Amino acid sequence: MNTALPMLRDFSDRFSPIVVKELRQGLRTRFFTSALILFHTLIILLLITVTFGAPVEAVNGIFWGIAGFMLLAVMPLRGFAALHTEATDGTLDMLTLTSIASFRILYGKWVALYSQALLVAGSILPYMVARYFFGGVEILREVVALTILVLGSGVITAALLAFSSQVPLLLRIFLALCVGAGAAPLGFFTAFLVTASQADSMVREFFALDLWAQCSLVGGILALVVYTVYYFLALGASRIAPPSENHSTQKRLIALVVHGALMVTGLLLCFLSTEPRVALWAYIPLMFLTLIVCMDVLTEEMPRYPTAVAVLARRGRFGRLAGRLLYPGWASGVLFSAILCMMALIIIAGITWKSSAMDWDVGPFPHLLCLFLAVFVPVILRINRTNIFANWWVVQLCSVLLGILLSMFCHTMNARDLGVLGMVSPITALFGVECVDYSSRGGILFLGCVFSAVWLLAAMVRAKMNFKTYTLLESEALEQAGQETPRTHDAA
Repeated sequence: MNTALPMLRDFSDRFSPIVVKELRQGLRTRFFTSALILFHTLIILLLITVTFGAPVEAVNGIFWGIAGFMLLAVMPLRGFAALHTEATDGTLDMLTLTSIASFRILYGKWVALYSQALLVAGSILPYMVARYFFGGVEILREVVALTILVLGSGVITAALLAFSSQVPLLLRIFLALCVGAGAAPLGFFTAFLVTASQADSMVREFFALDLWAQCSLVGGILALVVYTVYYFLALGASRIAPPSENHSTQKRLIALVVHGALMVTGLLLCFLSTEPRVALWAYIPLMFLTLIVCMDVLTEEMPRYPTAVAVLARRGRFGRLAGRLLYPGWASGVLFSAILCMMALIIIAGITWKSSAMDWDVGPFPHLLCLFLAVFVPVILRINRTNIFANWWVVQLCSVLLGILLSMFCHTMNARDLGVLGMVSPITALFGVECVDYSSRGGILFLGCVFSAVWLLAAMVRAKMNFKTYTLLESEALEQAGQETPRTHDAA
C-alpha cells in the first residue's frame, strides 16, 4: 500500500490570488535569488574567518550588521516601486476592475514580500546555532534581536509599499529616506542588544517585572506593530482605490480606538507610577502614529461621488454629524487631526504637571505643540496644486530648510534677536527659538505657539468652507436611497 504524499508542485487554492501571483513573481526574480545567494556567501565566509582566529566579538557585530541590512533595507526595498510599476504596466487597473478590494491588493503584496523576508530570517537560524558553539553568544538576546528585525522589516515593507503609490520618483526616494531614518533606531537597538554588556541588565530588569507587566509590554508592542502595518496598507489602498469608494471611515475609527487606548495608558502610567516619565513609553509611539495619521488624512482628496458618504448619510443627523469627522477628504481630516494631536498633548501636559523638574515655559510642551500644529500648515499653503500628498511634504521640507537658513544666519551674523522672525510658521519657530537667549525663550515660545495656533484656525476655517461638498453629496446619497426604496417595493 503506497501512502506517500503527492509532491507539492504549486500553491494551495486557499491562498489569495494576489499572494500567489506576487510570490511566483518574487521568488523567481534575479534580485531575490542573487541577494539570497550573496547574503549566505558573505555569512559563510564570515564564519570561516573565526576558524582562522578572527575575534568573535567583531564577527558577531559584522554578522548582525549584514543581517540587519538584509532585513531592514534590502528586502523591504522590493516594495519601493511595487504599485507604481503595476500602474505604469496597466495591470493595476485590471486588478481594481475585478472583485478584489484595494486593501486586499495591498495586503497580498505585503504578505508576499514579507514572506520572503521571513524566509531570509529563517535561513539565519542555523548560523546563529553555529556561532553559539564558537562562544561569545547570548542566545536569548540574539533571538530577541532577530525578532525585532523581523517585526521592523514588516513595518518598513508596509510603509514603502504604501508610498510606492506615488508617481514622482523624487518623492518616493525622499519618503524612502524618511522611512530609513525612522528605522535607524531599530538597527542601533539591535546592535546594542547583541554587543553591549549593558544589555544583560536590561534583560534581567525585564524578567524582574511581574508576569502581567511582561505580557502587557510584549502584547502592546505586537499590537502596535500590527496596527502600524494595517494603517500603512490602508493608506496605500486609499491612494489606488476608485474615487467612489470610502476607505477612510474605517481606518479613522480604528485610529481613534488605538490612539485613545494609548492616551489612557499614558495617563495611567503618568499618575499611578512614582516616575511620570514612564508615560513616555506610551507617548512616543503615539506621537509618531499621530504624525503619520495626520499626514494621511490631511492629504486625502475630497470625495466626488455620493457613494463615499452614503453609509453615514443614511444614519440620520447623528451619522451626518459624525461624517464631518469620518468622511474621506482633507476637510474632515482637519478636525480629525486636531483631536488626535490633542490626545498626544494631554499626555505631555500630564507629565509636565506632575513632574516638578519640568517648566511649562521652556519644557517640552510648547515645542511639541508647535510640532503638532505644523501638520496643518500645508492645508493653507499650496505649492503643488496637482498632488496634495506631495504638497504636504514639500511645504514641510521648505519649512525645515527656512528654519535651518534662519538659524545659520542668526549664528553667523551674531544677531540672535532676529530669531523672532521664525514665528511665522511652527517649524521655523522651533529653529528661531534656539537662536535667542535662554532668558527670553519662554516668551518667544509662547509667541510661537500663538502664531502656530493661527495656522490651525485658518485650516479649520478653510475646512468649514469645504463642508458644503459633504452636504451636497449627502443630499445626492439620500435622493438615491429614496429612489431605490420604491423600486424595491414595486419589485416585491
